[in-house]
Amino acid sequence: MERVAVGIEALVAEGVDAVVLPPIVELKARNENLFPNVKILPLFETYVLENCFAYSLVGKIGFFGDYFDIQEGQKQLTILAKKYNLSENQNQISKFHFPFAYWGKEVRNWKYLLDTCSWSMPLVHHRIKQDLRFFKDAGVDMLIPCNYSYFLAQKAIEKARYTKMRFFKLSILEKVFADLNCEKSEYSVSVTCTDHGEFLKKEKKLMWMLGRGKNVEVNFK
Repeated sequence: MERVAVGIEALVAEGVDAVVLPPIVELKARNENLFPNVKILPLFETYVLENCFAYSLVGKIGFFGDYFDIQEGQKQLTILAKKYNLSENQNQISKFHFPFAYWGKEVRNWKYLLDTCSWSMPLVHHRIKQDLRFFKDAGVDMLIPCNYSYFLAQKAIEKARYTKMRFFKLSILEKVFADLNCEKSEYSVSVTCTDHGEFLKKEKKLMWMLGRGKNVEVNFK
């Protein structure tokens, strides 16, 4: 978390209103109150509470990400679940697992494949389908991505996922973001990285994700 602290310090120095962190890092920072003087946008927290937890039908949650996500994921999701109250429908399901049951899968190869390959390529589709089989065997009914870059492969995930699994796509995350920032009609995007950032401008997928089809100016620092 040292690098996260350095990044947040740099952003605060720029005068930002709020900070968006990677999913599991966000949960850890908010659950453990690591940065009490910084407004950390509860983007992933809201995505999970209002969608993933709320629409699970058996209480079996699958999450996938990098090494850090798997090491911290279940702990942070368990803490987050303490804020959640079962819906009336979930209370009526006799075999519903609560506290939630979790299964984590490390998928470190995804981000490298998605940097250069289309989601529709057989290699990418096959890799995703094989990884999701782990959750099928466990009887998981809800999938949670622990890296926002995985939404680049949301069509592949949707096609590869097995029948009883649910996965909420990028449009849901965008709605959460819009609702959290409903008082602002305009906002700017700054990307802070540990290496030179100019090469990111060549990544059409990234620029499309940041702009979503609109003309935006993105500053790399």
